[in-house]
Amino acid sequence: MTDKAQLAPPPEGQGFQLETHATEVGPGVEQQDCYFFKVRDLAEQAGMNPDAPLNLHRVQIAQRAGSHHMNIFRVRSIQGLDPAKGAVVRNQNGVGECFRSSNWADWPLVANSQIDGQLDWTFPDGVVNELGPDEWLMLQTHYVNATTQAMPEGAGLVRVNFWHLPQEQVTAQMGTLFATKQSIRVCASNPTPSYDGSCQFNSNQPVHIIGANGHFHSRGKKFDMYLWDGQSTEPPPVSDKFYTSEAWDEPPMLTSPDLDALVPEGGGVWYSCGYQWQMPAPSVGCDKLNELDKEGADDCCYTFGPIVEQNEHCNIFVYYYPKSDDINCF
Repeated sequence: MTDKAQLAPPPEGQGFQLETHATEVGPGVEQQDCYFFKVRDLAEQAGMNPDAPLNLHRVQIAQRAGSHHMNIFRVRSIQGLDPAKGAVVRNQNGVGECFRSSNWADWPLVANSQIDGQLDWTFPDGVVNELGPDEWLMLQTHYVNATTQAMPEGAGLVRVNFWHLPQEQVTAQMGTLFATKQSIRVCASNPTPSYDGSCQFNSNQPVHIIGANGHFHSRGKKFDMYLWDGQSTEPPPVSDKFYTSEAWDEPPMLTSPDLDALVPEGGGVWYSCGYQWQMPAPSVGCDKLNELDKEGADDCCYTFGPIVEQNEHCNIFVYYYPKSDDINCF
């Protein structure tokens, strides 16, 4: 079997590679690990100037089958998840700091992938995401070997290449937007709910969306994103839709040059997640779902949380330029 995580690093001086450990994931296990990397250390190891920013212009991501997601964030406010406590935090089945989303509530998105195999994306000419030499990056990988997903290659592994663009070629900075709708409930009594959310760019000029994908779990059936004027409380018209997905396990990642959606000044993104309730796996059961339900409705509801088998998500990942800020909407 071909290892889908095979990925040669950039040539010396042109970028660097981030790599996780090979992680065995046993039957019935969901493994989520958080790896910390300092930009300066990665640059020095790759023969680059450790005191200069990395102008990220191309990203390559390779991961083995069984991956539920791979996200990379810039480290900001420190709570329980702290690079000073160790380079790797390895957690299973929802227990531990690497599963607590409050830890990265203000950590800007850098890159993400939800596909088995490889993603290779070069940004538009001159557009970069600048990473400072003293910044910490956190790479989070989630592998599932359970009812909804399997581990055909036995062990999870991720490699990521960040390619550098020389400073004299830079014309614009890229920003990112990460949003998550946490009030979702997919219940036996309301089996086909839909939830909407919105997130606004902090920009006084139009911006170009050049990358986007959505994320939910196996009850998810339809994920849409729209251009939003930043004011309306009603869903935008279908003509403003720029992303749609009906695949929960490998949702499409749209990138430039195929994606270039222009958001008006003061605008943002509107997103919608539609679901279909399903009987929980025997290993979970309605008793477990009712125990997790904070509303105590005793209605066999999937509520917000990180575990594929027992929770649901409604998250968006968006990349845009010119940058005004890196935006998180929780």
